[in-house]
Amino acid sequence: MKLTTKTIIYYLLISLPLLLIAGLFSYYLISSELKDGTDEALFKEKINCEKQIQLFNQPKIIYLSLDSLSSIKPIVFTKNKFFYIDTLIYDKLEGEPLNLRILKSFYTTKNQSYLITLSKPTLEDDELMEGLYSAFALIISFLLIAFFVVNWFIAKILWKPFYTTLQQLNNYDLKNNAFTNFKNVSTKEFQQLNVALNKMTEKIYLDYAQQKQFTENASHEMQTPLAIIKIALDNLFQSPNLKEEELLILQNIESATNKLSQLNKALLLLTKIENNQFNTSQKINLNALITRLVNDYQLIYEAKNVSLSLVLNQEITIQLNPILAELLIGNLINNAYKHNMANGTIEIKLENNSFIISNSGNELSFNKNDLFKRFKKDDTSKDSLGLGLAIVKSITDNYNYTILYTDTNSQHVFTLKFN
Repeated sequence: MKLTTKTIIYYLLISLPLLLIAGLFSYYLISSELKDGTDEALFKEKINCEKQIQLFNQPKIIYLSLDSLSSIKPIVFTKNKFFYIDTLIYDKLEGEPLNLRILKSFYTTKNQSYLITLSKPTLEDDELMEGLYSAFALIISFLLIAFFVVNWFIAKILWKPFYTTLQQLNNYDLKNNAFTNFKNVSTKEFQQLNVALNKMTEKIYLDYAQQKQFTENASHEMQTPLAIIKIALDNLFQSPNLKEEELLILQNIESATNKLSQLNKALLLLTKIENNQFNTSQKINLNALITRLVNDYQLIYEAKNVSLSLVLNQEITIQLNPILAELLIGNLINNAYKHNMANGTIEIKLENNSFIISNSGNELSFNKNDLFKRFKKDDTSKDSLGLGLAIVKSITDNYNYTILYTDTNSQHVFTLKFN
């Protein structure tokens, strides 16, 4: 929800209860004022009637209105007071009840008492409420229009530096831009924001550049001593004077060296993927790639005697770097073989724009939510680096693919969706 929309909603949430309270207050105030005005008019008429009575030579009845509701009548008793009452009568002309305010007053002159009855129609409650509803409907409509217009101007003028900064942030790419420059603005808060963003993006880029440089340097520097160690081990293996214990030690050193070399390459690969250094891409036919990789891995893991089912129901072509495409599919196939059991099964399907691979195997010895984390591997997988699935996840994240894992009935199922 946009900031301007939220502002309008907050204004309305505050204004509507206040308007409701003001409406109720206005209703009672107007109603009271109208009643006071009616009473004042009736009281003035009462005084005029008393003056008229003083002119009577003898008692008589006088009707002051055509409906006979207002009158002067002689009576035999008096209470020496006046009072107001509200009543309803049926109006034949209007065909509906009519609100009346009636003043009854007792007046005595020349030893004769008179009852003065005066009536005046008043505004009905529903008419008054209808008028107030109409007035408040107009006020609320005006407020809505005013809020939208004012906030539109605010968004265009006052918030313009903020939206400019936001657009710069959205367009900023760490890999393509060294630094970004958020301009100086007159609004103090936006200026503080731009200064903080300038410092932050500068530090982020410097950290990124240093990390990238360190990774490249470390990889190159490690390759040389590893190559020297391998050459030295090869020369030692050629020595005719090696004892069996010494040969075993050298084999362990060679195994550790090979694992260190693989680890170095895998970590460097992960860093390159996350830094988006594989920026070239081309159309990859998944059917051909899967068929080739399946044949390669069948030869490698032939001793496991794994039964393979390959069903390619759909021809899928994706736009991806060839190296990453082979890593993505190859690591999943390799994982299915490596963590399988002797005489196990692997099923591979290509359908519904998805690559699905399942394999038999033992249950995971750790939480499946940690499956794609680095160096997370099963306790029995001594030769595994625990980085294969981490590489898969890094590729899918960078290309907005989706990788899902489920396990049912001793079957480990990976579903790769090409969104």
